[in-house]
Amino acid sequence: MKALLHIKEALRKEGNPIRIPQMEAYMRNQFPFYGVMSTPRKELLKALNKEHLEVLDSNEKRALIQLLWEEEHRECQLVALDWLMQWKPKEFTASDIDLFEWLITTKSWWDTVDGIAPNVVGKYARIFPEQMKETLHRWESHDSFWIRRVCLIFQLRYRQETDLDLLQYFINKFKPDREFFIQKAIGWSLREVSKWNPTWVARVVEEEQLTGLAKREASKYI
Repeated sequence: MKALLHIKEALRKEGNPIRIPQMEAYMRNQFPFYGVMSTPRKELLKALNKEHLEVLDSNEKRALIQLLWEEEHRECQLVALDWLMQWKPKEFTASDIDLFEWLITTKSWWDTVDGIAPNVVGKYARIFPEQMKETLHRWESHDSFWIRRVCLIFQLRYRQETDLDLLQYFINKFKPDREFFIQKAIGWSLREVSKWNPTWVARVVEEEQLTGLAKREASKYI
């Protein structure tokens, strides 16, 4: 696909070899990097968008997302995510949740998962609430703790529209899981709610008998 080649070539040209060791170490050496920081990466995407991305049809867009995700260098996944987060609601389809699940569980790390959860899955859930309800029922028992993390944090941008009963349901279900990224997500989700409803958060922390990381994160603003 021509768009893929243009993106890879642009990333190679923009890459700074001096930055590579630091960027790879920050991601615990799980992924190779070209050495492109966030701001130039987004500028690169903006330049490519009109000529190479806007002309793609629906199937080609999703194919390009997958091709970028399969690439070796981490910036390819991050460009795909930057682009996906720009999609308008009318560009989403009900079946996209299968693609999002694949993205979450492929080359998983916090830098992609924490972008997908509130900015992609969160948007999808507003557009297709029934499909999201069915998906969450399946995801709550998923083998991947990254998927379970998404159940906790996909509402981060909802503020007063957060389904608090649903959030507490997932907190109650996942709190025995000592995985760092689950405990952190419990605390993070509650910390966001505490910005506008600290009383509810304080009650949940007590009711659910949260401890350690989850409690510390949840209690930062209360």
